[in-house]
Amino acid sequence: MCQLLTYDLICCHSSQKWDYCAESQANGRIPCKSQTHKVVSYPTPAEFEPAPLCHRPECHFNRLDGVWNCCWCGKTHNTTGRCTGMMIYQELATCDHICCPFCERGTTTGLLGEWMK
Repeated sequence: MCQLLTYDLICCHSSQKWDYCAESQANGRIPCKSQTHKVVSYPTPAEFEPAPLCHRPECHFNRLDGVWNCCWCGKTHNTTGRCTGMMIYQELATCDHICCPFCERGTTTGLLGEWMK
C-alpha cells in the first residue's frame, strides 16, 4: 500500500512525499491502487524523519535563514515560521503571525548577548 505523506514544515508551509510500496509501478514513481494519506505534524516524529525541506522560492522563513523578527508584535529571534510573541488583547494570547515579507532577519544571539558585547 502506497502512502502519501503531507509534512507540516517548520516554516508553516507543507510538503508532500510518496512512500511507495512494492506494488507501485514505473520503479516506484506511480502509486499503487491502494493508497492512504497521512499528515505528519511539526515537529516531525522520529519515524518520519528526515522531514523534507521547503522548496518554495517565496518562503520568507528560509530567506531569513530561519531566524526572524515579527513585524506585528515586535518579538525578536523567532526560530519557527509562526511567531511565539505574547500579546494582550482582552486576555493573554500568542501573536501567531506567520513570517512574511515585512518581517526582518533576526540574529541568534538574543538581546542580552547584544547588550553584553
